[in-house]
Amino acid sequence: MADTTPPGSLFVGDGVYMQGTMNVPGLASVDGKLEGQLTADVIAIQTNGSVDGKTTANHIKVAGSLTDTAVANKTLLVESTGIIAGSVTYTEMEIKKGGSIKGSIYKTGNNVPAKQSAPAPTTVAPEAPEATIISDETP
Repeated sequence: MADTTPPGSLFVGDGVYMQGTMNVPGLASVDGKLEGQLTADVIAIQTNGSVDGKTTANHIKVAGSLTDTAVANKTLLVESTGIIAGSVTYTEMEIKKGGSIKGSIYKTGNNVPAKQSAPAPTTVAPEAPEATIISDETP
């Protein structure tokens, strides 16, 4: 039987529970339950998957549930079945109809990290309408 798993990948299958700190150089696909800290290039939380803890990746796709803290350095995609609860930081985000985010939402950009500590009110003010728009799209 040939192994089709790309090197540097982590797959947490349905019914599998993992706990701890994981640093994955490639894809981390979660269809089971993961608690702890997960860092990867790409994180894909499948429909049955759940991640509870600090999650950091260039690209995050949520079709299951993600709680606690999520940092998407490049893109965040919340599928129609996806639920995020906690603090979310993203550069680009897409939420499909039915997907939801509950908690704090922060947008970053190329120039934002240098300015982020000083003008906190400027960063917070634009987010309130954004959160409202997100909740309006969610049934």
